[in-house]
Amino acid sequence: MKANIKRIDLFRALGVIVLVATSFAAGWVASARWGDPDISLMKQAHQLIVDESLSNDLTSRELSYAAIRGMLSNIGDEYAELIEPDASEGFMDTFTGKTGVIGLYGENQGGRVVIVTVYPDGPAEKAGLKAGDVILSINSKKLGKDADSSETGLLIRGAPGSSVRIEIERDGVVREYEMIRQEREFVTTRMLSDDIGYISLTAFNAVASQEMKQELEALLEQKPMAIIWDLRNNEGGDMQAAQEIISYFIEDGLLFSAELTRGRKVEFFTKGDVLVVDLPVVVLIDESSYSAAETAAAAIAETGRGMTIGTHSYGKGVIQASIPIDNGVMLQMTIARWLSSSGEWYHERGVPPQFEVSDDPGTEVDEVLQKAMEILLASP
Repeated sequence: MKANIKRIDLFRALGVIVLVATSFAAGWVASARWGDPDISLMKQAHQLIVDESLSNDLTSRELSYAAIRGMLSNIGDEYAELIEPDASEGFMDTFTGKTGVIGLYGENQGGRVVIVTVYPDGPAEKAGLKAGDVILSINSKKLGKDADSSETGLLIRGAPGSSVRIEIERDGVVREYEMIRQEREFVTTRMLSDDIGYISLTAFNAVASQEMKQELEALLEQKPMAIIWDLRNNEGGDMQAAQEIISYFIEDGLLFSAELTRGRKVEFFTKGDVLVVDLPVVVLIDESSYSAAETAAAAIAETGRGMTIGTHSYGKGVIQASIPIDNGVMLQMTIARWLSSSGEWYHERGVPPQFEVSDDPGTEVDEVLQKAMEILLASP
């Protein structure tokens, strides 16, 4: 079945790359100058609104959140956001791979979060949720006019097997649904015909490196003549995880680099843990291959280790740090851009496949996978 060939990301958020930022957080918080006149200005304005405003109905904490969001909205960073405590738990669960999903994608449309996609066979579809439904609250937390797909996704996610209540509005009628989150698979493998091994990865999170290693080793025990690495619909993730996983395919050399502020640069080289040494490798990509997945595709192609097949990747060439700032609150912002091993910046243009093939959703055949197999079988 095609559904078994194509991985479906049950809830794709923004494809955020997570760069471990403990040092950033510590340095930033430690150097905060509370005596700064600009900080004093903000504190005075905050206190005046709390004490004197006739129109204000926000709590002191809600005003602080609004002030931070105001700053973030003015720095020109589309990935910058404040992650409140309710959502930050989901963020950490997602990053550590302990995440359950229900199978929907929603985005902010005119100040309301609207369900855009309900994925087949997921809890959301089985419960009766539909595209076009407006999400009003998640586990009794009302979604504000600034709620986006990332925040919504983090609130929906949780431990596999746990329940989530979603209140929606449809045709003017408010309905509530309760669903059980299902576990999300990050790595899947199987042997295809003609002794070709297949491995897919949907995120570069904290558990992806170890899972990829275990699954690759098991796949290699079956003596494949080539490996197809499927990175379609991959939401990206941690750059250190990307470094470790790409090192399973490339023996030595520079994989990618990160350019930070004030002229700082970090280079990511192979880790020396190569597993797939002599076998041909083909990487599948599409417009839903994000960030860290794009670094992997570029590294495979530019080092000559393998080839890429599919369509242009998404084109997210920047790196975010997610920094704890106070009692479960996190601040996310872009801190760097990543460059491929050859120095290319693929932001907003995507990594081009060496063989461009589109999959036809109206057929049962996965045309991209089929083309990859044809090329491998035709190779000497």
